[in-house]
Amino acid sequence: MPKYGKQVNSKQHAIHLEIKVIPRASRTEVRGRMADGTLRIALNAPPADGKANRELQKFLAGEFGTSLPSIRLLSGITSRRKLVSIDVHSKLPDWLRE
Repeated sequence: MPKYGKQVNSKQHAIHLEIKVIPRASRTEVRGRMADGTLRIALNAPPADGKANRELQKFLAGEFGTSLPSIRLLSGITSRRKLVSIDVHSKLPDWLRE
């Protein structure tokens, strides 16, 4: 297992991550990992009308230096646990390598 978290699958350009979101936080940030390697990300958005999902996509797009369409929610649209695909990225955030 990679040191930086629970990576489900990795192709040449795609990264799949399991994430647990914490909505309604004071700011959007990575808050570490759970015991199983799942990343914990706090979101400054409510879990209503897709606002938390959009905030997660915007945050990950900025962190990976990519566009919004490159960040896809594969599962967990209405759940706090999500499987996310980052199809194209220009950088890897420091928190992913730790």
